[in-house]
Amino acid sequence: MNYLKLSFLAVILFFTVQLSEAQVTAGLYTNGIVTHVGVGTDPEKKIFGEARLFAGEFINRFFGAEVIGQYNFIQSDWYNLSGGLMAGYHEFDDARVGLPVLLAIKPIANHRKFALILEATPLYNGLMAFRGNFGLRYTIEGNK
Repeated sequence: MNYLKLSFLAVILFFTVQLSEAQVTAGLYTNGIVTHVGVGTDPEKKIFGEARLFAGEFINRFFGAEVIGQYNFIQSDWYNLSGGLMAGYHEFDDARVGLPVLLAIKPIANHRKFALILEATPLYNGLMAFRGNFGLRYTIEGNK
């Protein structure tokens, strides 16, 4: 199990380093029970992705990692609507897949790099489930 944790962390670190030359997003997402910390590619492109880690605490100490690929269906100055595919591993239920639908609201006219995120994800991990997340995301410009 520790080998799997280290592999996920190594993959996320590798992609973070590779993305450092482009626009990168940093996000924090919660559904009231579990909090995720994410890093991803430029969400203003038609296709973008994100890797997320569970940020556990005293009550929920489980490790988890997810990779999400998204396609922007609707893009505007004020919001983006996207859908995609999610695959992840979590200690409490092993592998899971999902179909996330994400609404990114960009509420500040002079600062479009900041977004409020509403996400709904039907999940399958042996049983069907539904997860809703609320989050904050910020796009960081790299060295271009």
